[in-house]
Amino acid sequence: MENKKLNFWECMSFCIGQIVGSGVFVLTGIVIGLTGHGAPYGFVLAALIAVCQLVPMATLASSMPATGGSYVYAKKLIGPRASFVFLMMFVLQQVLIATFAIGFASYVAVIFPDVNQKLVALGALTLAVVVNMIGLKTSAKVQKFMVALLLISLFIYIVFGLPKVDWSALALNKENIMPNGPMKFLRGAAMLSFACAGAKFLAENGGEVENPGKTIPKAMVFSTLLVAIFYALVGIVAACVLPVEEVAGVNISVVAKSVFPAPIYLFFVIGGAWFALLTTLNGTLSWTTRSLQRAAMDGWLPEACAKENKGGTPVILLLFFFVVGIIPIVTGMNTSDIANMGTGCGKLTDLLMVYACFRLPKVFPEEYRKSALYMSPAKLNVALAVVFVVLAATSYVSLSSLNARQFLYIGLFILAAIVLMLVRYKNVKDKMDQQ
Repeated sequence: MENKKLNFWECMSFCIGQIVGSGVFVLTGIVIGLTGHGAPYGFVLAALIAVCQLVPMATLASSMPATGGSYVYAKKLIGPRASFVFLMMFVLQQVLIATFAIGFASYVAVIFPDVNQKLVALGALTLAVVVNMIGLKTSAKVQKFMVALLLISLFIYIVFGLPKVDWSALALNKENIMPNGPMKFLRGAAMLSFACAGAKFLAENGGEVENPGKTIPKAMVFSTLLVAIFYALVGIVAACVLPVEEVAGVNISVVAKSVFPAPIYLFFVIGGAWFALLTTLNGTLSWTTRSLQRAAMDGWLPEACAKENKGGTPVILLLFFFVVGIIPIVTGMNTSDIANMGTGCGKLTDLLMVYACFRLPKVFPEEYRKSALYMSPAKLNVALAVVFVVLAATSYVSLSSLNARQFLYIGLFILAAIVLMLVRYKNVKDKMDQQ
């Protein structure tokens, strides 16, 4: 059985793979359409939002590392009922899995224009599922290789692109950075913030990390800062080399084609874009099952859902998220709508983590005192208040772009989650009493 734990560098590659993906390679063109030349500033704001989001999860993971981290924290610090509703919102958030596969397919079409993009997206999703079925350690090794190539690709993109940048396009005036108004600029930054915050999901694998109390927060912070620098530079090249009307709404290969010789362009698309989206897809599927697995152990779901194969993977839950990813691909949902729905729901679940972190010093004082990120409860509360305001604002900005039908779907899903919680709670309570 594959049961080796992840070291610091494997955690770094996991985090970088989670962060670098949809933000640069799928959403940049969409954000340029919203912000014009303001896209680089949008990346900077998104990175600041991401650092805010890391505060509660890094503090919780440093104090109480656990597999299925976010669900475990909600259960222990807020209560079992709230943890299940949180879990269902977490599931809804995973429609974002589809954007990684769809984005990958769009870059395959750059090299092979006649390819069936739906089939390619389904193939990429299937491949990631197969890799994760083998086990987390194997997935981490694949991740390290792909992360190295995508960072080299982004570095080359920056080196070739910066000399061709029109620096006057970055002048700090409304026409440059907010051509469509402040709300659309903020919506673009909010959209990017989800991708920038990918490092926080390392907490879901807390039980599989060496020395998790120190390794998890360190990997989260360093990976986010490293990628933030890359993001800002890539954003400058993407938004300020060609006219905005040529790059708005399209992927960044358009700019790459104008600045690269043909062989380097191919390397960028394959080693950069393809691998960036595959690392995000692969990494997401490695952690997204863990909270549901813990919920199954607690009785919210059938016990069979928690069973692992020889590689330590909960296969039934992995296949469930495979289906979650397939639905938007097959139905042809708009990528921007998927991103806004996933981002908005993600911020709402993050608000619960803020509250869980607020309760941490009171409920588990000893564990908190041993945390590598310990600060006085008063200072922690101030930090969490800032994080709460930032998350509430970005959630509003993201969800405000959805139409009535999409809000109806979210509302019906939450209602179904509450009904399921009421039906299953007796089973969970009986199990808790037995324990």
